Amino acid sequence: MREHKAALDTFPYGVYICTCKAGEKANGLTLGWVQQVSSNPTLVAITVYKKWYSHKLLSEGDFFIVHVLDEEQVELGKHFGTIHGWDTDKFEGIEWKPGVDGIPVIQGCRAVLECKKVKQVPAGDHTLFIGEVISSKVDETKKEQILDRKVYFG
Repeated sequence: MREHKAALDTFPYGVYICTCKAGEKANGLTLGWVQQVSSNPTLVAITVYKKWYSHKLLSEGDFFIVHVLDEEQVELGKHFGTIHGWDTDKFEGIEWKPGVDGIPVIQGCRAVLECKKVKQVPAGDHTLFIGEVISSKVDETKKEQILDRKVYFG
């Protein structure tokens, strides 16, 4: 198992925040795994641990938003990665605007992809959520400043 982890740790990854909503409840979580899975249509996949609050919202909701973090957003990544959403409003004190379906779009990220959920697939202790990108935006001033997963997750 340790050998597998060492090999998988060589894969290049960024750090992302996914925001989601079901009904009036919204949440966000830090992700280390986001993958483009198709060009036409443009599809991305995220994996989320089944016991997390965001998993419940992603399972019930129709949309999610992926935020690509830059190197100056380590604290933002930690905020969404260490606070549990079951009983906490993770967006308190965070600058955001409503996006698709009212889902929070965090301001100041390198890129934002609004996605319509098209499929979810059980994957061990996680679920793979696949979304079609329906809108995207890149902050060109942050083009070369991607936060590396190894910096954040170690």
